[in-house]
Parts: sequence; C-alpha cells; structure tokens
Amino acid sequence: MSHANAPSSTASPQGRRVLVAIVNGAAGERIQAWRERHDPTEAERVPPHTTLCYWPPTVEPAILEQQVRHAFEGGVSVRLGEVHQFESDQHTFYVEVLQTAALDRARLRLYDGRFVQLPELREWPWHVSCIRDSRGRAREALCAAAEDLAINDQWRVDTVAYLELRGRRYESLATWTALG
Repeated sequence: MSHANAPSSTASPQGRRVLVAIVNGAAGERIQAWRERHDPTEAERVPPHTTLCYWPPTVEPAILEQQVRHAFEGGVSVRLGEVHQFESDQHTFYVEVLQTAALDRARLRLYDGRFVQLPELREWPWHVSCIRDSRGRAREALCAAAEDLAINDQWRVDTVAYLELRGRRYESLATWTALG
C-alpha cells in the first residue's frame, strides 16, 4: 500500500497559490465524504483534487485560463484506482491516478509557456490525497478504512481551479469548467 516519490511535505505559507484539477461527480463526492470522516481538517481546507502546478505565478486569471484551456484541449480522462500511502514522513494516503498518458500530455502543454510561463516543470506522481498527514494515527485502522474508498472508475478532468491559501482554507481565485 506504500509508494515512494511523494511530493514535498513542507507547510504551506499564507498566500500560496496552487492550480488543481478538482475531482467532481460521484467520485469526488465519495472521496470528500471519506475525507470528512477521516481527515476533516483537510477536507475543509481544500476539495478533492490532483495538483497541476504547486507554485503558479501571480497572474490575471484570464491569462492563466488561456494556458489551462490550451493544456486540456481535446479532453483528458484518467482512471481513479485504489488507496495507497506515500513513503514519506507524513505517510499521506491517496487515491491512485492511473492511465495518465493524456494527463501527462496536458501537463506538458500546461508548462509550455504558450500564454503564461509556469515555474520549471518537475514531475510528481499523480494522486488525489485522502489523508494528508497520518503521523500519530492508527495507520492499520486507516488502511482498513481505505479499502472502502477504492474508486476503480474513470474520471474526466473537466474542472480546474486556481486557489490561494487564506487562513485555514484554499479559496478560489478562478475556476474553469467544460475543459476539452
């Protein structure tokens, strides 16, 4: 149930911006309900998502929207699978994202600088966090609970949000739907 190559586990400073693909529909509702039971602080902090850019520039949302729509033209679908843990100090629990070739291509277009230059591209494993930090928690019980969260279904990536950390929550600066 563990996986190496977890993203960095540093604390997020106020004002931090992220660009995320929101998991919506039945899968998003299921993940969010599970998070509300097992990691309510994170469930309130940010919706279920996979991160597209950890440090996007501070730009007008309309400019970033052009880059996002360019990246996702033609549509992107992936498969959400089972829950695993990263082998990091936080032992983050996450839903695996599978069949990611189209999402990988979208990430390359997102970072190609056609409309706005994003920070240098660094790749990370696609995932949807369920429990951000399981330190000090009964991981065996969480592993057992995670078995109920296996999605094993397609997810069409059609909503991207530009978020900023304000207080304890990420607030939307812009959200784009009907991608691809």
